[in-house]
Amino acid sequence: MKNQSVSSKIKFGYKEINDFINMESSRDKERYRLEQEAFVSNHGGTTSQEVVHVILPNICGVLLTITTLGLYGKYLHRNVKIVIEFMLTVVPCILCCTILSEYVSNVCVFMIILSFINIMLMRIKVHALTSCILRPVKGKRPFVTNFRALSNIITVICILAVDFRIFPRKFAKTEVFGYSLMDTGVGIFIIANALVSPEARDFSSQSKLGFFSTLSRNLKRPLKSSIPLLLLGCGKFLAIEFLGYQRHITEYGVHWNFFITLAFVKLFTRTITSTINSRYSLLSGIWILAMHEYILTNNGLKDWILSNEPRVDFITANREGLMSIPGYVGLYLIGVAVGRLIHCTYLNLNLGTTLYPRKNIHITIFGYDLDASYNESMILCVKLSLIAAQACAATLFCDKYFRISRRLANAGYCSWIVTLCTMILTLLLLIEVVTDILIYATTDHKIVDNKNDKVLEKMGEVKHKRHKAGFKTRKENKQDIKQESSQDLPVDSPIKRTLEIFEAVNYNGLIFFLSCNMLTGIINLLMPSASQNVKRIKLRK
Repeated sequence: MKNQSVSSKIKFGYKEINDFINMESSRDKERYRLEQEAFVSNHGGTTSQEVVHVILPNICGVLLTITTLGLYGKYLHRNVKIVIEFMLTVVPCILCCTILSEYVSNVCVFMIILSFINIMLMRIKVHALTSCILRPVKGKRPFVTNFRALSNIITVICILAVDFRIFPRKFAKTEVFGYSLMDTGVGIFIIANALVSPEARDFSSQSKLGFFSTLSRNLKRPLKSSIPLLLLGCGKFLAIEFLGYQRHITEYGVHWNFFITLAFVKLFTRTITSTINSRYSLLSGIWILAMHEYILTNNGLKDWILSNEPRVDFITANREGLMSIPGYVGLYLIGVAVGRLIHCTYLNLNLGTTLYPRKNIHITIFGYDLDASYNESMILCVKLSLIAAQACAATLFCDKYFRISRRLANAGYCSWIVTLCTMILTLLLLIEVVTDILIYATTDHKIVDNKNDKVLEKMGEVKHKRHKAGFKTRKENKQDIKQESSQDLPVDSPIKRTLEIFEAVNYNGLIFFLSCNMLTGIINLLMPSASQNVKRIKLRK
């Protein structure tokens, strides 16, 4: 009997110890979760100039990669090329967001110098620069692919890096007002989707169907595409609740997240474009943003959203996510207008017509004569730069009177995103123009021009018929991408206008984004990221 009582006391003692250990472990997890939430919250951001500076190395990396592979690509294996692309595009992005964040300008200058050296070496190796005529390049636009891929890559890098102390707090999301790198993520993602949306590619003058028929047809596809996004949003919420993962409530709310926002933006924008022709998407977007700002400012809605009132029901719990939807809808429609400008420019080229008269330009570069004629890309580059300047003026005006707030998705934030996106598109398009000049200057393109002109002429006729009919199906868009990717002129050039990494990220955008989010969550669950202290590099004076 004594032995039984002793053993029962020992078992009871073990149980108490285990309960105590489990209690301490749960307390430690809860304490760490609160510390992590505080670590990524209550930040004031930085300046708009610094946000632009930290993005510039990614654009310079594209130019450096293209010129490097153009110089040495034909001697390298395909796998080696992919490694070089990763080292020159992704790695600089990681470094400039972390240990080299104070020396971004130096990195940009270094990349530009290396790119210039590569161009000079290409000129030494090739003797075909004289009397080169730059002709219009048909097919898909690499600068749009580069923009969409870069925005995705920068976003996923920041999502992981923000949980570590090596990531500067000035780049983390702002709590109320201000500029920051991470604040641009959702806005740039909205613009990137709008640029290639069906609304941006629809050039039909008017619908032959009635209003309700058009509405039901246009809502059928976004409903199908929104259901997976809604499921992803619900799945993310349940996973966070089940795992006790840290959550920045003032970003979207308690139950809301980015996937749910994107789903509702798709539904609302397709409804609007069913009522109003997408030709008026710019005016529609500006009007929605103006009304959104008016309601925020004059009806006390802004104070309610930014207040610390208790979140007692679904609306109050998710007031940031719900009330920011009009801003994102307006931003999406402006992105559709920019996309229409891009596609309209090259649609005329693919149909064999042009809106701009040709003018030959005679340029002398380092003693070598270059005969060129500016094409649609150069005209579009000027247009995008003018849009960026106008959006910048609107941003300065809104910043003075309304301030910039991602949490509200107000007019100032949306104009800031339009400024940033059009600026990036302009720079990437400028790189594409330089790439086209290098391609035509370093290859014998006369052999393939006539053949590709005939092929693209047929493609233009097919596209013209499709555009007359209205929206194209998803399958038709994919077929167009495959057909146009084969028309990367000229075929024997060592210089590639699109990088394989960017093509892969762009084609599998949602899978890439989800995979990176899952990996970020796994890393944060396996290691205390906020306690990892790595010092940023400081150069000695």
